[in-house]
Amino acid sequence: MGSDNRNAGGISPRQIPQELFDKYSKSGPRYTSYPTAPQFKTEFDSEEIRSRWQKSNESGNGLSLYLHVPFCRKRCLYCGCHTEIGHREDVAKAYVNALLGEADRMVQLVDGGRPLMQLALGGGTPTFLGPDAMSTLVNGLKERFNFVAEGERSIEVDPRSVDLEYLDVLCGLGFNRFSFGVQDLNANVQKAIGRVCPEEVIAERLSHLRSKGHHALNIDLIYGLPLQTPDSFGETIERAIRLEPSRVALFGYAHVPWVSPHQQALERHGIPDANERMELFGIGFEKFTGAGYSLIGMDHFAREGDELVQALHNRSLTRNFMGYTTRRGLDLIGLGASSISSVGGTYTQNIKPVKEYLDQAGEETWVKGLVMTAEDFLRGEVILELMCNCYVDIPAIEDKYQINFSEHFADALTELAELQADGLVEAAPQHIAITEMGRFFMRNISMPFDEYLKKETTTGRYSKTV
Repeated sequence: MGSDNRNAGGISPRQIPQELFDKYSKSGPRYTSYPTAPQFKTEFDSEEIRSRWQKSNESGNGLSLYLHVPFCRKRCLYCGCHTEIGHREDVAKAYVNALLGEADRMVQLVDGGRPLMQLALGGGTPTFLGPDAMSTLVNGLKERFNFVAEGERSIEVDPRSVDLEYLDVLCGLGFNRFSFGVQDLNANVQKAIGRVCPEEVIAERLSHLRSKGHHALNIDLIYGLPLQTPDSFGETIERAIRLEPSRVALFGYAHVPWVSPHQQALERHGIPDANERMELFGIGFEKFTGAGYSLIGMDHFAREGDELVQALHNRSLTRNFMGYTTRRGLDLIGLGASSISSVGGTYTQNIKPVKEYLDQAGEETWVKGLVMTAEDFLRGEVILELMCNCYVDIPAIEDKYQINFSEHFADALTELAELQADGLVEAAPQHIAITEMGRFFMRNISMPFDEYLKKETTTGRYSKTV
């Protein structure tokens, strides 16, 4: 399949037999949490969750804060995120007030004096909020949480709608990591997906941030989009490398029109099949690793010196609803419509529609929740180790959870036998190790440890694993 191209990144997806991709291309979770979001229930014990949030203050753990800003001026046709299109400025201002009101309620449960190690604004388009509204929001958060000097403060940026003056405002507010939604640099692909942005606009904004001393600059790309070809996507990757981002997220397009009906508009262009998708990812893998980037997990690339590479080396890499990130052990508070929190062994999710979220201002906005069991903690740690480190230290798990691993996970190990026969994983008495080839099947290797997945009658709610 493809060229026999080895590089510093190890085996390329294009060296893997096609029949393996055909065999393992199935629906499955991305494991940004365990249990996964479909397990969150509308009937949940709110009082128990509140109690666990308060008890989390005894842990000494730092905090991570995620704010979801769902507004976009125009819908991108590939998008599967929770977004709302074309709201007025007064709605955005009301939303900022609601976010700060929700923050007030959260710090009644979680001590706002705990060090805030991570702040992330995602969307939607966070910069839909103008400079004044953004300043009100961030300064309000600083009054409620303990922003520490070593904390990471990141924001997703749409380069089409953020001028250099607004970037200066963001720098002044303390943001120190900027993530640019690029997706593809080919003009035909951009037009097909409804997101046209010339490369020179992106380059100008990156250059401006570097001139201000900021070098933690990410770009997001997507493979598997309509009209992408090996040649065009290879050119996109080369152009992206010339932009010199410190980190790249190379996501596979998730075509889920039953969730996001607007995606049906892309079908007239043709959607790359599983074989074509892996060819595209293989091109990205080869070019990024050939340029000195390391593969992080299953879909991120980072340059030496980036915190993700450091976290990979010291095994502090973690995974949550923002994807791969650093610093394990933080309690995550989500603010805003549809946001998810993970605090003290609980999950909660906010109401999704903006109007209903605003109507609930001053009241509880959780509409789904889950309290983790001891079994959830155990299985969640095994899956996290596989997804982040490609390795499970069996004696360490046995000691921590007081189990016999081979007995407790007998069914999962039986399922892994076939994956091992295919050269994707090594299951030994002392460890489970994902092979170089298996890195591209991490979700499949993790799925046998998912107790809930076995009980589901359908996995159609998930995207394809490869």
